[in-house]
Amino acid sequence: MSAEQRGPTPVRSVDDRIRISPHLTPGSNDRTSSPLRRPDAGLDRREPPLSYRIERTRLLARIAALECALETSEHRRQTVIDRYERLLADRDDSSESSPDMSDSRSRSLLAQLIDR
Repeated sequence: MSAEQRGPTPVRSVDDRIRISPHLTPGSNDRTSSPLRRPDAGLDRREPPLSYRIERTRLLARIAALECALETSEHRRQTVIDRYERLLADRDDSSESSPDMSDSRSRSLLAQLIDR
């Protein structure tokens, strides 16, 4: 085909020249190989790989389990504190009536309370 039959060469804007790499055809969708390409704000973000999603799900499940364990631990701790306060109140009541209650007796009561 001669130059006269082809017609004029289309003039491309500067933006078109930046986006199209020399080894790509204008209709090609491979935009990741061009080092001069600027990311388009309108393009959707790519979905993360499956391994990333699996790891993220695993970590979220672990966080939920740790939060549950922490809540259970705090509840148990508060229960022990409540029991200890009741024990001290009972001890104070009984010490007013019988002042000979020893420290070893109160320690053994505390040990029983913690072992429950």
